[in-house]
Amino acid sequence: MNLYKKLFWSRIKEYAIGWFVMIVFALFVLASLDTESPSYSVLESIPFILMLIGGIVQIRDSYLHTVVANPYRKGKKFSYYRRTPKQINFKMTFFQILIGLIFISFLLSGFNHFSFWIATPIIILILQLFKDKKSSRIRLRKSKLIETLRAQHLFLPEESIWDIESDFDIISVNENVIDTLQLFTEEDRSTEGYFYAITSCELIVGVQRLNAPFFYTAIPLQEITKLAIIDSGYYKKNVILGSIFVIGYGMNRQLNYYTKNRMSSILQPFFGSLVHALDAQTWKEPNFTGTPHRDHPAFVKYEFHGDLSSYPEPYLPFLR
Repeated sequence: MNLYKKLFWSRIKEYAIGWFVMIVFALFVLASLDTESPSYSVLESIPFILMLIGGIVQIRDSYLHTVVANPYRKGKKFSYYRRTPKQINFKMTFFQILIGLIFISFLLSGFNHFSFWIATPIIILILQLFKDKKSSRIRLRKSKLIETLRAQHLFLPEESIWDIESDFDIISVNENVIDTLQLFTEEDRSTEGYFYAITSCELIVGVQRLNAPFFYTAIPLQEITKLAIIDSGYYKKNVILGSIFVIGYGMNRQLNYYTKNRMSSILQPFFGSLVHALDAQTWKEPNFTGTPHRDHPAFVKYEFHGDLSSYPEPYLPFLR
């Protein structure tokens, strides 16, 4: 079984298990409620109903970021990735409110253990810290990477970078890419590396392979016609296969980027920026003057670049 099928079926398995657990939990709650008892109160069932709502929202969200879409259509599908940063943070706020409501409903139903008073505010605070620090940490890392690559003249001075993603550390970037045509320092040349940067009209892809010179190219966004995202669940015990996104462009050309991290948490902002850039269609605006000219020695024109994929297998649905 190839990687793509493994990714897809591992996600389906996790999704099915999630719904099975929620159904069993709901049946358990219904069976445990003694509605005929004189002391029964509707308040006793409210905390469990709220827990079910939270579980359903999470499972639905888990399914939304497993998308296989072919071809790309403006404004269609990818609802998880089309979310704005405010919408992404709203999910955390939703769960904070939900936890608060569960806490209040337990109090109203007579459950008043001191541990509940301690655990509830701690959980809400942790969610808030996670929400704030995660987004700021990602933005800081990306801005530093953009500055580092711009210093090597890989981006034009007037070029606005909407978003960027890479699989290497900033400290490994060579300070003299123009002369050496090596993206990494000598100490870090034992691994391959890729970066993907989004502008208003291009997807810039940089590729550093073992024992080969670094090169990068720029794919016009209007050439991108197909998109696919597959985010895995657990394949075997405690083993996550990772995530992959695939871009189809030009005449039956494609590139893929594979990461062992789960895309839903690592690459969501980047792929969201790509979808928004495609939706914007700036190349159709009256003041669009074409893609910029680049004269960096490592730059290869879009028509002549080599393989850009980080994983050797082709994504077969694009080739049907």
